[in-house]
Amino acid sequence: MVRLVDLLKAEFPEYTYLALTNDANAAAIGEMVYGGAKGMKNFVMYTLGTGVGSGLVVNGDLVYGHDGFAGECGHTTLIPGGRLCGCGAKGHLEAYCSAPGMKRTAFELLAQYNATDSLLAKYSFEDMTSKIIYEAAVKGDKVALEVFELTGNYLGQGLADTVHHLSPEAIFLFGGPTAAGDYIFKPTIASMENHLLPIFKDKIKVLPSKLSMGDAAIVGASALVWKEMEK
Repeated sequence: MVRLVDLLKAEFPEYTYLALTNDANAAAIGEMVYGGAKGMKNFVMYTLGTGVGSGLVVNGDLVYGHDGFAGECGHTTLIPGGRLCGCGAKGHLEAYCSAPGMKRTAFELLAQYNATDSLLAKYSFEDMTSKIIYEAAVKGDKVALEVFELTGNYLGQGLADTVHHLSPEAIFLFGGPTAAGDYIFKPTIASMENHLLPIFKDKIKVLPSKLSMGDAAIVGASALVWKEMEK
């Protein structure tokens, strides 16, 4: 293990506060300091993009675990023996609910239905994006609509597991696919509620992040240092 923060402190002694974390953790702190989680002590941030990341906040503090790697909700097993995840394991949530996961779902459906008339059929895997899938869904494309329905079903199941573990006040969703609005939020919330224990039903808010997509990394990092200064 390389103690990068210690090395940076030694190199830049004029900086009193230095902190290091991943983007999902930074986004969670950014949401608490600058975004929709102001005043919340228990919430979760899910980041959907090239992968599925998460940041967990419990009693007002980010959860790091004993080694700093807590909060890998994207690598919980959704479907045993399912799709190969980028980490090398199979069936993880990330393999289904990330932007690449949505593309894989789209191509599976195109093959399953032999949907040559779909607006998505003209794209190669390299050219396909979650934005293209969204634009096709807005136009009523059945394959695109089913991609969002399936993705929401998968994501909602993952969120339900997180609720059972942490009982958060809210779960925030951040990242490119969330720009689809109700196309992703409605099936996600419905699936989450369907998988929740009765004691949690209709209690957990699922909300879009209020952080700007372009500024989230900087805002999150500054919020992390701010939190360190408070200690």
